[in-house]
Amino acid sequence: MSITSRQQPLYSQLVDTIREKIDNDMKPGDLLPSERDLSVKYNLSRTTVRLALAELEALGVVVRKHGKGTFVSDMTNEAANLISAYSFTEKMKEMGRVPATRILDFKIMPAKRNIAESLHISTGANVYMVKRLRLADKVPMMIGVSYLPLELFPNLNLDKLVEQPLYDLLEKQYNQVIHIANEECSASISRPDEARLLCIEEEVPVLRILRTTLNNRGQIIEYTRAVARGDRFKYSISHVRA
Repeated sequence: MSITSRQQPLYSQLVDTIREKIDNDMKPGDLLPSERDLSVKYNLSRTTVRLALAELEALGVVVRKHGKGTFVSDMTNEAANLISAYSFTEKMKEMGRVPATRILDFKIMPAKRNIAESLHISTGANVYMVKRLRLADKVPMMIGVSYLPLELFPNLNLDKLVEQPLYDLLEKQYNQVIHIANEECSASISRPDEARLLCIEEEVPVLRILRTTLNNRGQIIEYTRAVARGDRFKYSISHVRA
């Protein structure tokens, strides 16, 4: 397919061309031609090819692995749908994967203003801060920093968090009935520290998630800031017309 249209940027035309090739002739895990080969094949600059591949990666169509090349991704079979993900652990089990959690940090701290406002508590009130790396089949998937009011969860400690998933702990040991988890999600790119923990390249697409969890009495019991790999998670939403 020639890339000659004056109405559409060259890199955008290449995006369409590669997507068509993937849809018709390739399968998940297949290796795409190198930047150099694509440049020669379509008579385009390496910069144009790089822009096209970056957009395809942002769309979740391909995954670029440093030193290995660019591969067709599988957003349908590999990416978890976060819209129904009440619990990371349960979601991974549903998908037939083995979930694991690595606690990176745990401490008691006074709530800064934005944390206090999110939890509906007084600024300076003590909260637990739990930073966790979530994995599935030993692959890093998500980093989350959760804040919980100390007043609601006396004697919460690291040993308890290691023993069982957080929501199980809150429900079984603290008699919390989790009712609603409100989330906000935005597109972003990975920072160096996040890329290192998630085993991805720096400045690649990620999802930033804010979650506020309420119990059956309408009380906020958890506020979480998370970053999830853009190649492993997606949102799927159905709109129903009234």
